[in-house]
Amino acid sequence: MPTIEEIIKRATAIGLPITKNAWKKTAKKPIPDPPYIVYLVSEDQRGDDNKNTIREIDGSIELYTDRTPDESLEGRIEEEVLSDLPFRKYQTEITSENMVQTAYEFNITQKKGRK
Repeated sequence: MPTIEEIIKRATAIGLPITKNAWKKTAKKPIPDPPYIVYLVSEDQRGDDNKNTIREIDGSIELYTDRTPDESLEGRIEEEVLSDLPFRKYQTEITSENMVQTAYEFNITQKKGRK
């Protein structure tokens, strides 16, 4: 199973603008035009005995496109980024911004042993 770092690296290789959590508009760096990717990560850890620590990572990759879904980009994410992970996919229109969000949710379980 890939690490979250590997998943983010694969998503970056798609070649679209990518950021964690949300784009932040500044005077020097405007929010890019779609398509772009936003990823979110949350982690839980258990078994903190310095021998068998388990990390549960819930991740999400969100593809934002202009007005209509982009099946080609969706296919690339599914084949190049998430091909070795089970995921849940859903899509919604963001009418106030003339965009479509295609989101992929996944879970990674990692064992961290004592080094």
